[in-house]
Amino acid sequence: MSRRRVTPLTSRICGQLPGRCGDCVFWELGSACPLPGSDRVLGDRGVRVTDGAGHKREWVSAHLAAGEDTGSAVVVDDEVVAYALFAPVPAFARRGSTVPRPSPTALQLATIFVRPAYRQQGVGRVLVHAAVRAAVRSRHPAVEAYGDRRFRERSCVLPATWLLHEGFEVVGEHPQTPLLRLDVRRTVRWSASLEDALAGVLGRVPRTVPEPVGASRARLP
Repeated sequence: MSRRRVTPLTSRICGQLPGRCGDCVFWELGSACPLPGSDRVLGDRGVRVTDGAGHKREWVSAHLAAGEDTGSAVVVDDEVVAYALFAPVPAFARRGSTVPRPSPTALQLATIFVRPAYRQQGVGRVLVHAAVRAAVRSRHPAVEAYGDRRFRERSCVLPATWLLHEGFEVVGEHPQTPLLRLDVRRTVRWSASLEDALAGVLGRVPRTVPEPVGASRARLP
């Protein structure tokens, strides 16, 4: 039987993130992933980065040391199969001036990535659950996230339609990237532990599942 758990996102877990997620600093610095060997200024914080993975680990370690959440990962048999990046709003780089600003008191759900073999099983919902529990624990009144109305597979922004399906509501309009919010007071019904929720959604997934070609992250659950 496979071993399943939800664990906090740490610098060690960052080194095991799927695909290019471990190198991506889109949310931490405000721009796209650095190309291999590149040396350029990313984001509005003016940080020059040649090692995205190293910067991500440092960012996670610094915020954990400050007592802040940085996200959660789903681990199956010691393999990271999904993760969520979330933290207090001020921890992330500010987005462009044309998109709605998140509330400074909210916990921001930046992104979720699920390996193709584990999609459409409810794993994304477990990670939303983890973000809500972190918000309650740290006394944030809500979880906020940007949604992409024209979602593409490799986007770092979550599909707006999926966030709406998970109970988020639009609080800041934008043609492509609206701001959505989930009030944690509406989630008191989520009383089960994360481990129980994970067992429920992954209990029917075989230990070895071929990854479908061209699977879309827009159907995360």
